[in-house]
Amino acid sequence: MKAVTSLYDVLRADPECSLHDLRSAYRQRARELHPDVVATDDGGEAMARVNDAWRVLSNPVTRRDYDASLVLDVPVTPQPAPQANRTRRQAWVAGVQAQIFRLSRLAGRSATQTLLVRSTRAPRSTYEGLVEEIVAELTKDTEARVRAARAAGAAPLDLGVAATLIGLRTLAASVRRQATLGVTAELQMTAELIDRMWDVLAHELPQQLNVALGGNPHTAHALRAS
Repeated sequence: MKAVTSLYDVLRADPECSLHDLRSAYRQRARELHPDVVATDDGGEAMARVNDAWRVLSNPVTRRDYDASLVLDVPVTPQPAPQANRTRRQAWVAGVQAQIFRLSRLAGRSATQTLLVRSTRAPRSTYEGLVEEIVAELTKDTEARVRAARAAGAAPLDLGVAATLIGLRTLAASVRRQATLGVTAELQMTAELIDRMWDVLAHELPQQLNVALGGNPHTAHALRAS
């Protein structure tokens, strides 16, 4: 018997799809179900389920754990538990990655609230979708970003925050490159989220380390000036 509807079914995405295809599926479902576009009787519950599915599947750590929990109709050859195959270093990197995921989601939530108070550029659900995309990007290249954080002088307890800030600067540079082709409303909102998330996280670090990491990238200002 087939298992209950999976998160992939919610997004109408193939369980084997890439993050790029998953993002496309999420955006398509968001366009179909957004309360501002489609009148529904469920109080936005369908859109909330879509956002929850994207939150889990857009992050490689939570997606891996979710995939491991799925009950499929086809026989599956038992595989060793992922943790059993990890080296101590891999387990440590995975722990930092989980910390980055948690920190960036909290910072994104705070940034969203601040931006909604300051303006009515878009509904909360739009910002939440962009935050999930940012979080997915920030959990990439964890080991390289941790090395960069160490090189900047981050203490062991600050590595998660510093690595997240390095990821934000990398993403800010990507946003600036995309802006050369035209500044869309979505790109501007992403820039605003990046800048605000930086401020939320950077206050936890010594000022000297903040400076060493390059400071707030001021992405939104750069886009407005372009």
